[in-house]
Amino acid sequence: MIKKIINLIKKKNIVSNSYSIYTLYKGSDFLIKKLFEELSELLICFNKYNISKNCFNRYFLIKEICDIFYHLFLFIIYNNFSFLEIEKEFLRRSGISGKKEKNFR
Repeated sequence: MIKKIINLIKKKNIVSNSYSIYTLYKGSDFLIKKLFEELSELLICFNKYNISKNCFNRYFLIKEICDIFYHLFLFIIYNNFSFLEIEKEFLRRSGISGKKEKNFR
């Protein structure tokens, strides 16, 4: 599913007026700022969801999660990371406690 989404984003970039290509041209710093912006929006939605756990707030929480994934995918594309590299890192970490993994850094 993730590869399918990435391929769709890449195909959208052929169209010069797409948001994806605009964001990619803005560069890494812009993408990082967008990720922080989306994380802030996620926090706001999460707080609303915790106060009132209804389908309306849940829907907006899911929308913000999608926005984060989208901008993270753009960041991955911009930096030309492969999913194989990312998958290898996840595999390396499997079976290692978080604390132990942090000590390897």
